[in-house]
Amino acid sequence: MELKLDHIIHFIKGHPAEAVTEWKKHGRDALMGGSHENWGTYNSLLYIGQSYLEFLSIEDHKVARQSDNPLIRQLIQDLQNGEGIGQICFRTNHITQLKEELECRGCDTYPLFHGSRKREDGSMIKWKMLFIKMNPYYKYPFFIDWGVQDEIRFAELKQLGMLDKKLENAAVHSIYIASEDSVRAAKEWTKLFPFIMKDTYTTADHNEKRSAILAGTAEIIFCQPLNGKSQSAAVLQTRGERPFKVHLAPSLIKDIDIFGSRYS
Repeated sequence: MELKLDHIIHFIKGHPAEAVTEWKKHGRDALMGGSHENWGTYNSLLYIGQSYLEFLSIEDHKVARQSDNPLIRQLIQDLQNGEGIGQICFRTNHITQLKEELECRGCDTYPLFHGSRKREDGSMIKWKMLFIKMNPYYKYPFFIDWGVQDEIRFAELKQLGMLDKKLENAAVHSIYIASEDSVRAAKEWTKLFPFIMKDTYTTADHNEKRSAILAGTAEIIFCQPLNGKSQSAAVLQTRGERPFKVHLAPSLIKDIDIFGSRYS
């Protein structure tokens, strides 16, 4: 089963338009996404090749608190510890088959969630989402099926003017995740998902032990702090085992620190 990196979810407290403004300061054209009325949330987006960053916030706290969607529950919980990247989502065109495969590997999964969002122009888009029940502290990713082939979907996004031309041929190269045990985390992911173990190494400054896996075309790097000097140590202390940095290819001119996480 092929899985592709679809998007990275960055939890923020304010209006999603604040993320649009921040990216425009750095010369990147993020845009408002819209509202998930059934979940009480809204978002803004920055497309990077065939993946994107989603800046997700709570629009209606009453509706959000009543939601049974694991992502919305995580959003509410995580924001109590501060803003930052909270989740990773992989794309599939066969979500029912993926659900069956995960259950054969011993994963208990939720029934499929049917999502929808009203765009700024009033049009609706729909998708299906798959979450793993056995997901302590929200350490595992979730999955999405847009119900349409990639080339058709991205051609539509381009026609709608939603893609930043400067990032149209870019890609998410690597995602860094703070981890209590980098080797164990990497092995757990490669056991459950069709990802490949790459290598384990210690950083040149001896501050982190890192284990890398290949997830489609993106690299996931689990970062285990060896002392209190690394960024991963600070993330573990404040937010737990969470993604905290994204590296693009080609890379940005300089590191961009926004809403508790770093992009480079």
